[in-house]
Amino acid sequence: MNQDEIRIHYATHFLNLSLWYVRQLMDIEGADFNDAVNGRVNIYRNTDFYEGGNQIPARGHADAKWNEFLVGLEAIYDRYPDSKDSEQLESEGLAYLWPRVQKGYRPKKADPSPPKTARPYECWTFDDGDDYVAIHIANVYQPESPLSEKRVNFVAMLLKLLRDTQERRPEVITVRCGSWMNSIEPFQEMFPKSWHDSARPSLRSGFGMGHWGQFMDRVGRFHERNGQLLRDIGDFPFASLGCHAPIDEVVAHLEAYFPDAVAFLAAMDN
Repeated sequence: MNQDEIRIHYATHFLNLSLWYVRQLMDIEGADFNDAVNGRVNIYRNTDFYEGGNQIPARGHADAKWNEFLVGLEAIYDRYPDSKDSEQLESEGLAYLWPRVQKGYRPKKADPSPPKTARPYECWTFDDGDDYVAIHIANVYQPESPLSEKRVNFVAMLLKLLRDTQERRPEVITVRCGSWMNSIEPFQEMFPKSWHDSARPSLRSGFGMGHWGQFMDRVGRFHERNGQLLRDIGDFPFASLGCHAPIDEVVAHLEAYFPDAVAFLAAMDN
């Protein structure tokens, strides 16, 4: 698959799954349509309504054009109130969304590639809290995996981020992360016992990749097995867990158990 085919594969399957999941939320939890679409699935950020950053309806961003657009999507749900009609709902819903999805994939600038300085820690980004740093993950190594082929880079860049944080903000005590990746062993190995002891499941799905990232494979395609599991069991295959630990413990753990990553950073500095 070329990149356009990969994007299409992901978007079509992921949006169908999202449309199905909204119906489940409405039927099983009695969720409001707008609340479900805006706050419980990741549809908005796959359209051209999304302009980047935290400009998301679930975080208070007012988007009148999106709200108007949702009226048409809700009318499709009204035509198919029975969950047995999900195939028709998904087909019409995807057709309604697709023009805005296609526009969302078009580069907004002549050069869509961000400067290298935009992601100094590669897969890792962060938000600063009062006395903590919250870390986030995206696979910038596609089609390779951060937990296999690129594991040394992945671990090294986390260690660099945390070391830089200690220097930049000595008042930081804690590292936090909420992600489905906290449920898988190769990721768990990167953190100390206190991280695992702190794990708490997020019982309510959000719109972010902390829940929905498990439906993209290492290449960027839709993860069909995980998508089918959600439909079959009605729950996420991998629970999104919120974890935290003292920053000095995480740094010490990485330095002790990942010597290749330590050496990688040392080579970068020389």
